[in-house]
Formats: sequence, C-alpha cells, structure tokens
Amino acid sequence: MRAGSVTALLVAAPSVLATVLAARLACDSLAPAWLALVGGAVTAAQYVHVRARSERGARFGGAVALATLVAVLAIPELGLRSAGFRRVPGIEFGYPSPTDLLELEPDPELFWTLPRDEEGTNSLGFAGPQPRVPKPAGTWRALFLGDSCLWQGHPREWPVLAVEELARRSARPLECVNLSLAGYSSLQGARVAQRHGLALEPDLVVVSYGWNDHWLAHGSVDAHKSIDARFERLRRASALVQALAWLFSELDERTLDVPRVSLEEYDANLSRIVRAFGERKIPVVLVTAPSTHDMGVPEYLLKHRFGTSEEDIVRVHERYVERTRELARREGVSLLDLAAEFGASPERAAWFLADGIHFTEAGRAVIARRFAQRSAELGLAP
Repeated sequence: MRAGSVTALLVAAPSVLATVLAARLACDSLAPAWLALVGGAVTAAQYVHVRARSERGARFGGAVALATLVAVLAIPELGLRSAGFRRVPGIEFGYPSPTDLLELEPDPELFWTLPRDEEGTNSLGFAGPQPRVPKPAGTWRALFLGDSCLWQGHPREWPVLAVEELARRSARPLECVNLSLAGYSSLQGARVAQRHGLALEPDLVVVSYGWNDHWLAHGSVDAHKSIDARFERLRRASALVQALAWLFSELDERTLDVPRVSLEEYDANLSRIVRAFGERKIPVVLVTAPSTHDMGVPEYLLKHRFGTSEEDIVRVHERYVERTRELARREGVSLLDLAAEFGASPERAAWFLADGIHFTEAGRAVIARRFAQRSAELGLAP
C-alpha cells in the first residue's frame, strides 16, 4: 500500500470509528440519528480529500496529520458532550449494572464507591451522614454490610428503619452506619470490614450478601478483578473514551460460566468478617436474602446472563442461603433467616419489587420490625 493510502486511512480511521459509535447511539435512542449521517459524511469527505491530495503528490507533514487527527477526534468528543452523554466509571458485572443505577467512583480495592463529592455521601464513599470517630460516649452504633438490598430505598432503606425501630424502645442515642452498596459481593464486604469496620467501633454488625456473589461473572471473577485508576481518570475526563468503552463492552458481553464469588470463597469472605469482629467481642448477625424467584424468575436475568436457567438461578441462590445458615452455626453467630421467614409467608409477594430481589416500602418496614424483634430475642438490642 502506498504512503498516501496509509495516510488517508490513518486520518479517516477516527471518523470511521465515530460513525460506528454514532450509529450505535442512534439505534439505542441515546443520540439523534442525524449524528450518524454527519459522521458518515465527515468520514467520506475526509478520506476522499486526503487520498486525492496524496495522489497529486501533495506533502503532508507530521504536524498537519496530527492536527487533522485531533480535529477529527474533537468532533465526536464535543458532539457527545453537547448531547449530554456520560457513562462512568464503567465497572460492569451484569444488568442492571451499578453504572446504570448511579454514577460511581472507582476504587482499587472495593471496585467502586459513591462519589465522595456528592451531597449525601460521606468521606468513606457510602450514603449517609459522616460517622463520628471516635464514637461519641454513650452512643450505640449498628454497622450494616451488604448489597443493594440493604442500600435500596435510601435514605429510608431498611437498616435505617430498623435502627429507628430500636430507638423507639431505647433511651440511649442510637446510630446506623450503612456501608452497603449496589452490586457489592461478599469480597467487597470483607474489604469494607477490614478498611473501616473496627475503626467505627460498632456495637452490632449486620451482614447480608449473596445475590451478587452467585451471579455469573463479567470479564473476571471478583478475586481477580482489578481497577486501573489512570484509565478511569481518563474515562471521566473524556466523553469519547466513555462512549468507546461502553460500545465495546456492548459488543463483547464477556460473561463467564462461573460466579463472581464461588461458594467456597463466599464462605471464606463471611468468615473473615465474622472473625474480625469476633476478636473484639462485637456481635454479628448474618441475614439470609429472601426472594420470590420460586414463584417466577424475571426474564431480564436470563437475557443478560445472570444465570443459565430459571431453575439454576433458584437452585444456586438457595445454596448460598444454606451456606449462610451453616456458617452461622459453625461460627456461633446469630442468624436472621429472612429467606425462610419470608418464604413461609403468604403475604410475601407484596413485600418485593417485580425483580423478586429488592423490597417494596412495605417489605422494608416488615424487615425493620422483624430485625428489631429478633435483636431483642437475641439480647442484642440496646
């Protein structure tokens, strides 16, 4: 291939990519269709112009080629920004992914947290007021570690409602510190506990994971997952980089045939949490994750490969629930078996959203009351 052809292709390549991206956005109703047409026209004109000048023997210096590349890249960048396109940080483990639920901040150990500069987020990267350290004298503090089931409904998630229920029965000042977040697995929970748990001086620790542990992994399992902070900073700075990363993640599902966290790793992660607090004589309550999937599994869970079949999703979830029960017996810690209690109730359908995983307002209220009752039964209430 002659030098002119190579130059033409190199100069036109960014526009080709921009055209593909624009078409993908238009098909997904995320940008007007004319953006794809403009991108195509720019690509064609750019290629014809460069090739024609090359064949006439025109000289293209490095500075001109570089300036052309910058200009072509700037067009989709400015277009995406003007259209309000934003997809960060792009840490995806399934659908709906954490990035679909809210904008997140990359973290090398935890994979993601909430953006610390947003209102309602504390310096730890989680929702809620800033926990005071050291803990104020006379204050009873409950620490919650979990996934979206404990975070969903914020600022009226069930851990907050549960501590309010306990506060009505106690003369002491009570605090709820909720370090739960959408998409979190037990591996992330163990790391949260290690990073923040003991420093917060909790009087009670409540732990509930499982859902995200047994969903099929995307890209890599949690134990092998790594976050490149430099790339994430670049992603945040450029709408084009965000769009390209999003485009290629859509083209390549990268779904593995193994869970994010294996059953054995799940057991080990929960054990790490229990033993870390047990060494300080801090009581821990494990909570099983209830569901209505035995009544029907939502179609999107199969469409986006959370599991291989409806039967598999129900069966695997029950295995993680049963392992939670076994671990509570083995480690000698308390258990709130919501999976069993909800499963036995004829009213449970009203306590779940359509996904059969998260809770309605009524469901969160039921859990809060049951948690307060169980805490009193176990002698853990303040």
